Amino acid sequence: MPKDESNLYKIALVGNPNVGKSVIFGLLTGKYVTVSNYPGTTVEISKGVCKGLAGGMEVIDTPGVNSLIPLSEDERVTRDMLLVDYDKRVVQVVDAKNLSRGLLITTQLAEMGLPVVLTLNMWDELLDRGMNIDVNALQKILNVDIVKAIATHRVGINSLYNLIPSAKVPNLHIDYGNLIEEGISEIQKILPNDMVVNKRALAIMLLSGDNSLEENLHDKLPKNSIEGIQRVRDGVQAHFSNPLSYAINIKRANFVKTLVERVTAISIKERKTHPFLRCLFFYFLAPLAAFFMGYKLMTLLMCLISFWLPSGNVLNFIVPLVAGGMSSLGFSLYLYLGEYNAKSAIADVLGRITMHPVAAFPILVIILWIIYKLVGEFGAGTCVDFFENKIFGRSLVASGGFDIYIYIPFIQKEYIFTHINFQGFNYYFGLLAQKLISKDNIVFELFLNEQSGLIQVGLTYAIAIVFPIVGFFFLAFGIMEDSGYLPRLAVMVDKVFKRIGLNGKAILPMVLGLGCDTMATMTTRILNTKKERIIATLLLALAIPCSAQLGVISSVLGSVPGIYFAAYVFVICTQLLFVGYLSSKVLPGVSSDFLMEIPPFRMPKLSNIFIKTFYRIHWFLKEAVPLFMLGTLALFVATKLGVLSFVERMVSPIIKNFLGLPVETTRGFILGFLRRDYGAVSIFKALEETGGSSGIDPKQLLVSLTVITLFIPCLANFFVMIKEQGVKNAFLMFAFILPYSILIGGILRIILQQF
Repeated sequence: MPKDESNLYKIALVGNPNVGKSVIFGLLTGKYVTVSNYPGTTVEISKGVCKGLAGGMEVIDTPGVNSLIPLSEDERVTRDMLLVDYDKRVVQVVDAKNLSRGLLITTQLAEMGLPVVLTLNMWDELLDRGMNIDVNALQKILNVDIVKAIATHRVGINSLYNLIPSAKVPNLHIDYGNLIEEGISEIQKILPNDMVVNKRALAIMLLSGDNSLEENLHDKLPKNSIEGIQRVRDGVQAHFSNPLSYAINIKRANFVKTLVERVTAISIKERKTHPFLRCLFFYFLAPLAAFFMGYKLMTLLMCLISFWLPSGNVLNFIVPLVAGGMSSLGFSLYLYLGEYNAKSAIADVLGRITMHPVAAFPILVIILWIIYKLVGEFGAGTCVDFFENKIFGRSLVASGGFDIYIYIPFIQKEYIFTHINFQGFNYYFGLLAQKLISKDNIVFELFLNEQSGLIQVGLTYAIAIVFPIVGFFFLAFGIMEDSGYLPRLAVMVDKVFKRIGLNGKAILPMVLGLGCDTMATMTTRILNTKKERIIATLLLALAIPCSAQLGVISSVLGSVPGIYFAAYVFVICTQLLFVGYLSSKVLPGVSSDFLMEIPPFRMPKLSNIFIKTFYRIHWFLKEAVPLFMLGTLALFVATKLGVLSFVERMVSPIIKNFLGLPVETTRGFILGFLRRDYGAVSIFKALEETGGSSGIDPKQLLVSLTVITLFIPCLANFFVMIKEQGVKNAFLMFAFILPYSILIGGILRIILQQF
């Protein structure tokens, strides 16, 4: 029996970014999922079949949006999908603890006349924060069905299945004032009657300056009608000092604010901290952290000064101790007078000082130091070494297996529990391959070549090296996110980022870039404008070293005087700010306003952290691993065609004469295109060998590591840049970064020659 097509419809998942849409999409569709670019864009959308509904309805996971009047390509795609002429039900996913942000979209869906089921996700987090929503009252006001959901625990999904078929249009009407309402009426008269959504919604979008919608109407309206819409908009705008979009958003925000106040309640709980924990924090941990920061900063300063002072000067020891003591005393007095006597809870204290203009910076340094220890040393060091050498094996040579042992720290004893005689995945796979095909066969080389094989390099790099790094970084990122620190960090850096054409929201991909630039480039989608996404992508490729590369560079620079490490940090930070500022002036377009809700500071929940980490790792494996394989394939082809050898011969004179480096370092820069940490290691070894008995020249080391940091992005990141920003923009960035990094290296060499 054929299906009754008249009863079929599509389900569109709509909501703000990071509200759990993808989790709900996975629960509704299971494995019946396809991913593809939306036509004419680089934005990926997911489609699947909802088997829980009769007929198997198609579910579309739209990109996260903050408004249906698009400021970004993601928002335009979502808006366009809602304007498509097909029968649809909208499942709007809302972060329950950020109800006002979600209802701003609900008002726009109501104006469009689309049937909606409102899903209040993360209900447990709402209750944890002492908040509650009168769902019955909200249902009566909106006239829609509402589901309380905890998607990560499948709570509310069955109710959602039952309510989707009976979705209703929200009963909302906002009065925008006489002048705007007259403009809406005039534009409604111009629009044709066969529009997919309510003409009132389209009129409001056009009044708000939605140029992309105006372009879509060129096929449906004659030129004089388009000009008529523009005249109406200009006529209304003449009565307002601010843009009409601002006036409309203010009316909408005030309406939502009043609505939220009617249906939300806050259970004010007295937040107390146990006296022992208060004393531990105020009298020990906080003073110790302040001492650590003061001591470390002054030590760094003395390293710079000691360049001109005799070695072993007593001041190098005394001054940092005095600075640390003064920092500890000052910070302790500030906390005691302002917070301890007021009986403030520790969470409240941390929430305030993480946004303090002075105290916030040292806290950021401490957090970054902890992240570096977790991700850069343990993740990129211990874990990567284990996976790369023991699990995968670096080559077809047997690795010798590994021990599982118990270490007792206090007595410093090791007890070997057992020995695993595992030679490595690559070793066993290589043996199997040799049985099937000749070692000299091109197919064998394609997969197992130690320099460019898909298995030996691509898969090993993605799983054995990058995976542990990004896994631990996602864990650290989840802790910062769930504790409420990330929004505070965004607020803290917003003023600085505005100078380089970004806003505080851009700190998220920048911090992620310290884990993996490839993955961070994908997250630039959260930025609202194309200009911001291009600037962020450029800065990630240019001046943000991934944790693997940063770990190598830190280790290498640890072998030379501290002034060279300080100079390295100064040069990289300076270039990030300079190139960002230059890009903000050269690139067309405008930057978006920074709006971010600041949640209360709290102890992170382990369940939230692990669930978020799991889904982010899943996303990384799905998105990034294929790109690593593609990049490795490109490297293999280039190697076989002799392109890499040709490039090495061509750039050697530049490396030797302009950068003042040994010719042997040339291969390190080429390897950096595949793996930036390998490039840094290769350069270090080349300098070590050419230095001979005299050792490594620290000036050459500083120049080389600065260039490899600013150098062209790794191959996987480059493919992601193409995917996110298009071929043209990616190659333009590539063409800028390559000569610019060499230029900065040459200038740095000339400066160092003066000392």
